Amino acid sequence: MGSPAGEMSMTDRETVACPVCTTSPCTPYLNARSYCIVRCDSCGLRYVNPQPSLQELEQLYADFDQGNQWRIGEEPFNRKVRNVILRYKQTGSAMDVGSGSGNFLRCLRQAGFEVFGVEPSLSGSAYARSEHGVETFHGTVEGFAASGTTREFDVVSLLNVLEHLKDPAAILSLLRPRIRSGGILVIVVPDARLHALVGETRKRFGFGDPFWMETPRKPLVGFDPPLHLCSFEPKTLSKLISRCGFEPVYLRNAPLIFNDDHWKNVAKRVLHVGTECIYWLAFRHVVVGYSTLLVARKP
Repeated sequence: MGSPAGEMSMTDRETVACPVCTTSPCTPYLNARSYCIVRCDSCGLRYVNPQPSLQELEQLYADFDQGNQWRIGEEPFNRKVRNVILRYKQTGSAMDVGSGSGNFLRCLRQAGFEVFGVEPSLSGSAYARSEHGVETFHGTVEGFAASGTTREFDVVSLLNVLEHLKDPAAILSLLRPRIRSGGILVIVVPDARLHALVGETRKRFGFGDPFWMETPRKPLVGFDPPLHLCSFEPKTLSKLISRCGFEPVYLRNAPLIFNDDHWKNVAKRVLHVGTECIYWLAFRHVVVGYSTLLVARKP
């Protein structure tokens, strides 16, 4: 995922308060691709500030397509996330925000769920409808909320989506009325701590491009402007979810997503084994890894 920084307009960018705790004081953390990533002085969230305009992002995502990674590359991830959902909901209706090519919803439908997707990419939403028969709203979640729909769901998921949003709290507030009482919210985000640790270590040793912002391979995705606007870790994610009226009930390392980059897949496996060992040796009190899976319930 990525876009040349030079293609993105620097006009109309907006200085914002912290998307998690709403405070303004922050400290510059990283400059990359003509964007500044700051760290909130209060809660520690790292986020892009100033942020790209809504028009800038709509243009970026209208033509966004992950190719075969969307279409055939995430089946093990989809099944493992589905297994977690089945612990809390065995049937009902599900909406996936940022549903891509619809593979995750097809996976949920195989378990008996009625499914619906929201996807801003034209090619992704068209593929979900034509190949999987998944009902998909082509547009943003704001557009879906503004459509006047009164549909409610037992499960709403945002899998590697929340970090892309300009105002994640506002989006969660829009989604909350769409979740039935007792329904669940399922979120997967990259864990920014890993990228921060690697980048800061490389910086101390004098590496050029220590955070891998200029390489097309992007071995880590904790920071990825302008696509990733917030870089979460478990504590900031939990704080945001609680602020938006949800009760976290499950927090773990997320299942891995593999691609055609063999060395990166090997590194992910090794990392996953190590972080799982930390989790169990710490009596299930330390969650750290490549990405985080959170399930929260609407009271």
